Amino acid sequence: MASGFEIFGLISAIITITDTTIEVYSAIKDLHELPEAFQQVNYRLPLVKEILEDVKKRAKNANSSEAKALKGVLESCEKKAKELQNIFIGIAKESTGNKFIISVYRPLVLKLGKKARVEDLMGGILNDLGLLAAHQVFQTAMQKQVKPLEKARQELANVPPSLPDSEFGEKPGAANQYGDGNRQNNVFGGTQNNIENHYFDAKGDQNFGTIPYSPF
Repeated sequence: MASGFEIFGLISAIITITDTTIEVYSAIKDLHELPEAFQQVNYRLPLVKEILEDVKKRAKNANSSEAKALKGVLESCEKKAKELQNIFIGIAKESTGNKFIISVYRPLVLKLGKKARVEDLMGGILNDLGLLAAHQVFQTAMQKQVKPLEKARQELANVPPSLPDSEFGEKPGAANQYGDGNRQNNVFGGTQNNIENHYFDAKGDQNFGTIPYSPF
């Protein structure tokens, strides 16, 4: 069963992750062509730390039922904070010279999904902190942070995406075609089946002429 001390530990862990991310940003901030979203995320990291420091002071006072409700929110926040930190570290390690390399950033994000762009991760962290602010255990401690938190969320929502939505478009999938006397199933760029009479297999483009008539 969750306890106030467990909540205290989770908050402490997120603060440590946030501190590390702030430090890593200093190593990538001057990279040429670094998306604006990185800078905007960095601007919000001190606010994240400040809020966490405030709620940490009251975390131990949470009873078991309160701690249980808070644990899920904090674990979600910790997961996003770690993913954000890993992206910053990955870019710091792989970028060469003084230029941001999109080919380093892209796979880090695509591996995790659209919500793993740095601005989306920060937006998710701010949303989690908003949930904490609404909880009675932290309402008093976070009263002064409600407006800055909401402002940060609104501003971040207007930041140009660090990776365009088109990067997350669905890949071509399966298509079914029906016609008189046959049924075809096609996976674009792969195997094509004419289930009724003939079987075709190809890894690339497929070209067909007229299939000779056969009475058998």
